Amino acid sequence: MRENYGNKRQPIMRILAAGLVILLICLEVCLFLVSVLRNSYRNEISADFQEHHVSTGEALDNSIDCGVEIVENAAVALGNVEYEYCDERIYSVLATYGAFQNMETLTYVPLSGCLYYEGRKYDKDYIGGSWQAFWEEMIDKSGTVVTLTPIGYDPTYRELLISVPVYYNNEFLGYMVGTQSLQNLFTEETYNYQNRMGECYLVSSLGIIISRSDDCVMIPNENIDFAESILEYSDKSEKSNREIQLLGNAFNLKKESGNVNIRTQEGDSLQISYYPLKSAEGLYFLSCYNDNLVDDKVQPLIYRSVLSCIIIIVLMITIIVYVWATAKRANITIEKLAYEDPVTKGKNINFFKEFAIGTMNVFKETPFVIYRFDIANFRYINEAYGHMRADEVLTSCIRNFDMTFGEKELCVRMNADQFLAIIENSSGVEKRLVQFRNAVNEEARSHGIKYPIRFKTGVYQIKKHDRDIDVMIDHANVARKTLNGDEKEMTAYYTERIVNDMRKVDRIESDMQRALATGEFRVYMQPKWDIYLNRVAGAEALVRWIKADGTMIYPDEFIPVFENDGFVEKLDFYMLETVCQRMEEMIEAGKKIYPVSVNQSRLLLHSPDYVTNIDRIIKKYHIPKNMIELEITETVFLDERDKMIETTNLLKECGVRLAMDDFGSGYSSLNMLKDIPFDIIKIDREFFSESVTSQHSQWILEKIIEMTSGLGMEVICEGVETKSQVLLLKTIGCRMVQGFFYSKPIPEEEFYEKYCESESYE
Repeated sequence: MRENYGNKRQPIMRILAAGLVILLICLEVCLFLVSVLRNSYRNEISADFQEHHVSTGEALDNSIDCGVEIVENAAVALGNVEYEYCDERIYSVLATYGAFQNMETLTYVPLSGCLYYEGRKYDKDYIGGSWQAFWEEMIDKSGTVVTLTPIGYDPTYRELLISVPVYYNNEFLGYMVGTQSLQNLFTEETYNYQNRMGECYLVSSLGIIISRSDDCVMIPNENIDFAESILEYSDKSEKSNREIQLLGNAFNLKKESGNVNIRTQEGDSLQISYYPLKSAEGLYFLSCYNDNLVDDKVQPLIYRSVLSCIIIIVLMITIIVYVWATAKRANITIEKLAYEDPVTKGKNINFFKEFAIGTMNVFKETPFVIYRFDIANFRYINEAYGHMRADEVLTSCIRNFDMTFGEKELCVRMNADQFLAIIENSSGVEKRLVQFRNAVNEEARSHGIKYPIRFKTGVYQIKKHDRDIDVMIDHANVARKTLNGDEKEMTAYYTERIVNDMRKVDRIESDMQRALATGEFRVYMQPKWDIYLNRVAGAEALVRWIKADGTMIYPDEFIPVFENDGFVEKLDFYMLETVCQRMEEMIEAGKKIYPVSVNQSRLLLHSPDYVTNIDRIIKKYHIPKNMIELEITETVFLDERDKMIETTNLLKECGVRLAMDDFGSGYSSLNMLKDIPFDIIKIDREFFSESVTSQHSQWILEKIIEMTSGLGMEVICEGVETKSQVLLLKTIGCRMVQGFFYSKPIPEEEFYEKYCESESYE
């Protein structure tokens, strides 16, 4: 298979003879294929159209179900007795769940008759009578209800209304109401196939058209009665009338999906496929296609096939004879330059594109995936073992791929350590990939390379109608770029969510400088609790991004972006300076203060001016010694360990305390406790949470606390959420905890007001 692309050095007489035979066969068989191809293609299109229709209807059902789930979750969240039922809680729930893409709007309608929507509360006089009609319709319904429109609205109203009752302490309070727009339903990518083949309609059980494809031909936009319009479009024969009646019966009897066929006034056959939505009773998804599409598609295909076959054979014979007769040796050199990678001696990207396109055309029913991968930390292999051994690793990748995968699959080196592969997505693909990776690592070890070879891989699943190989390669590369090389699972799959995430990153990066300048980054405090004395003993400063409109962007959305682009350095210093400034104000006001810990990113610790800036801020605000704690993740010390030890010793001289964050998360080393002057060890929640159920984990945790206490270090357990965890930690000697059991992160103003009573600082 691979030799069929890029290899023009076949014996000329054999190619010439084969070309003549193929030409004669094509001419003789072409006429016979016309009739066979027409019928088979018609049947194939009909079956394929029905299959796509059902899968598209199921996708529509799933979309509605997602909306129902969001509204139900919002109702459950509002009814959560762990939170106070108040306006602020209502606004928070509406903002959180209303942000999902599946929802057009999310509204809360309490028994009082008012209405909460988009961060505001509207009284009865403002919202009008339509919601009164909603109450009259919903009064006897106790569960989730999905309706097309509330009473009093136009029957063609193009929104789904999802209502879920809200209970708080078993008391019915009102309804959480969400809407999903049906206005431009069929402009979404999901319906591309149906729109390309024909037209889509969303119809109620009464036959009213709720939504339709753009530029409909069969039913004009001004017509809303589907059955009546189709009857006008048909040839009004007995057979067509009977089929239309069957369609109406399917609506009335709520039958499963199916299709009917009628004849149009032009004499064509029109297939109407129907699918009753399970998520919204009384709605039907319909799609129609006219069989003149078969003629439009088959005839050009036949003519082009015959003509292309003749042209290709003639050109092939002419070119091969010319090249063979005039430039045989030059041809070999040209092919080598055009299709061979100079490092691995395998094929290159030019060959890959030809091969991939040809393979997909030949094996149309075979599922393929594009893999775009590179070797993690390949620069280290180059520097540590030299370019020759590094090139041997690259060559090994191509060689072992060829030994592991089949003739329909291909791997090439693009540049540097970047590779590209097309692989058949069969049931054993994962096993073959593991075999391939193991073979590369084994060969690398045989060459004296002990560093593990790990691949950072982006994967794109080729769709049936994909044609542009460059776009497919780019999609796989987009998925690969979402990996930073530290993940346990080094494979990412291309999805629309990745594209949306990239757009979100762009928005975050475009707003971050302005947000810092305008004070949108706010300090939240999570108290640290002394469980022996049952009182607050300190706090951890956490950042929240609250925009001018009141919406909040959470750290897990923007911190990874800031770490990648370096902005996290500015943010960390901003947090530290804000905490120190507020602490100075509290001291001057005669209020009590507690030690506050501030997280420090790994980028900061590599800055040559880091310690100087820390010392400057501490002295600028006259912060008492040991009142500022700097939290450092233990993974920072995996790189440039000696430099990090030197930096932490200098920090201690500045009068700050050092805390090791996420101890026990998987990278901990007892040498760190010996070599690095930590004052505080923060036990990762994943570590100690197992101790509640595991005697083995409990014993280890107890010994860690005993050991660190013996070294003169404090121990704080993070993520404490239950009373049983508190009792366990108290039993094994842990004094300090932090978690939702005592308090979630709260605004700094609330923290100082609640815990820092009027006492002079000592």
